[in-house]
Amino acid sequence: MDGQINKDRLIKVIVFTIILLLLATAIVLMLWKPLQDLQRGNQTKIFLQKIKEGETTVIADREDFKVEGEGYEEFEVLITESIPASNDSQNDSQPEVTSAQDDVVLTAVGIITINAIDLELPLWVGAGVVPLRYGAGMLQGTASPGQEGNLVILGHRMKAYGSLFNRLGEIEMGDQIEVTTVDGSVYTYTVDQIIPQLVPADLSNYVKIDSGSGTQLTLVTCTPTGVGSHRLVVIAHITTN
Repeated sequence: MDGQINKDRLIKVIVFTIILLLLATAIVLMLWKPLQDLQRGNQTKIFLQKIKEGETTVIADREDFKVEGEGYEEFEVLITESIPASNDSQNDSQPEVTSAQDDVVLTAVGIITINAIDLELPLWVGAGVVPLRYGAGMLQGTASPGQEGNLVILGHRMKAYGSLFNRLGEIEMGDQIEVTTVDGSVYTYTVDQIIPQLVPADLSNYVKIDSGSGTQLTLVTCTPTGVGSHRLVVIAHITTN
């Protein structure tokens, strides 16, 4: 009889332990992504501060803070073919340099600021996978800030409120977008066209360096948030420099 009681107790302990382990696993899985987003956001702020202090390159680990679905958003791979080679030395520079330790050197163009949606992010040379984890990326081959032509900037539409281009859908006509380059030059663009849902196949029509309409800025991100079946495109033109 005592043996049966001890066996029943052991079974109950095992079941209870399994339940606790399942609950702990569920909690870890629930908190893991928000924690990663928080850490990525903090790292982005650190990089932003370094740029403000005059640093033009920063080091990132290729394996850190991966963004969900980033492998399906290879912007440069998808649309670079539609962009002619640029003679601009900044655009032609290598956006990512890998060391023996698999570190990635990110090169800063400067900072992009949109006060209307409380956005201030590093702007990197190139829109590769790693740069877009920590800010926005200037698409290779497009115009430089303030230059005649079309400056195309890409970013992730994160699920977390305010993260990267999460709030880009709140932009309205007439809002201003500032690009401050590493040499301190400030270029202000005013939003004059918003395309809320563009079929990805049509994106190449909006990322060409010669927009035919002066000094243009084009922001591109995926939409809807968490789905990414289409592209949100915000177009602005320079007002001051």
